[in-house]
Amino acid sequence: MARLMGPDQAAQSEKRTAKADRLEGLARDVTAVKVGDCLLGYKAVQRRMRTGRWSHFRGRMREIEKLIRHRHGDIVPEADDALIYVEVIAGLALVEFKEEFVEVVLGWAARWLPWAGKADIEDVIYERTKLRYSDLSADALGHALHLSYAERSGLDIRTIGAFDVPKRKRAKLQKEKRRQRGRSRKEEQRRAAGALSRADYLANSLSQVRPWEAFGISRRTWERRGKPMPDPATISVCGSISLAA
Repeated sequence: MARLMGPDQAAQSEKRTAKADRLEGLARDVTAVKVGDCLLGYKAVQRRMRTGRWSHFRGRMREIEKLIRHRHGDIVPEADDALIYVEVIAGLALVEFKEEFVEVVLGWAARWLPWAGKADIEDVIYERTKLRYSDLSADALGHALHLSYAERSGLDIRTIGAFDVPKRKRAKLQKEKRRQRGRSRKEEQRRAAGALSRADYLANSLSQVRPWEAFGISRRTWERRGKPMPDPATISVCGSISLAA
């Protein structure tokens, strides 16, 4: 049975865990525990936060980590432009966590850029705070990370744009991809229902086979005579049937 707390203990526990819970995407409710009308105490109930912005932040952060793994492996190597990842994460975390974003960025950088000194990371954090950073658009993130459309498509990144293909053009390309998937799906359904593909239909059509030429007559005469079909063996020997359209 969960441990019961008095009202004061519940309030103190709520304050102690609120900060840690927010970093983990969790929230706590304090509910009363009763037997009939008798109040026995209070119980802290943990629940998953359900806010759109949180999910969006987590999604973007995970896609940035996917990009890092694709480009560099388990950690970002030491390079002149390596801190751009910290800069982007700092901008996203500042919007999401406000005054608590510093710990988030430091913890993230310790995982992905372990070689970077704390002073360097704090310099990036200071720059983000000084600029009063606002939420970045998908295309702004794409430019900051120098993410190409080919790389974006290959990694199935959806919340970050591309520096070489603007949003409007990406929307058109995505629409065409959906159309192509729809056409492919319908084609598979027709094949499953027994319909011939266009290539098979044309290969067996009269305009391609031209059986009347095996008899040395015109198509109209061949139709008047009941559309007789020549012996395949005769066709293979004589080779009189033209396969041209």
